[in-house]
Amino acid sequence: MVQDCYLEVAAEDLGYKSVNELKKKATYKALIKAKVKSKGFVSLTTISHCFGLKRDAYYKYKARADKRLKLEQQILNIVRKKRKSLPREGVRKLKVSLDHEFIKANLKVGRDTLFNVLRKHNMLTLRKKTSARTTKSYHRFYK
Repeated sequence: MVQDCYLEVAAEDLGYKSVNELKKKATYKALIKAKVKSKGFVSLTTISHCFGLKRDAYYKYKARADKRLKLEQQILNIVRKKRKSLPREGVRKLKVSLDHEFIKANLKVGRDTLFNVLRKHNMLTLRKKTSARTTKSYHRFYK
């Protein structure tokens, strides 16, 4: 009961849609840590069985993660080239101007994906703080 409440709060704070999504991601991360810590003393089959998964699920997760990482690196390389010439260009304009590059690299990148990747790597441009502009009507420069 208490553990479920903790999980619900953690899922909300971390931005997950549900507790199940949090559990799923945490399970695979814990499985990877257990594999690294065991360093060959225990087989992957035994470790994955402890988490209620099959060995094949671990390799599929790893393949998806590697594919996602490769996609992110390709996107970042393309964006860095563009940002050399236009460092303050925002994500929406970047997407429009880089659509041709993404098609050439055979990447399907939408606006939300681009936002998420750039946010993850702290590459979003922050808006400049606007200061209030006032008019002094009593100046000496009249027509």
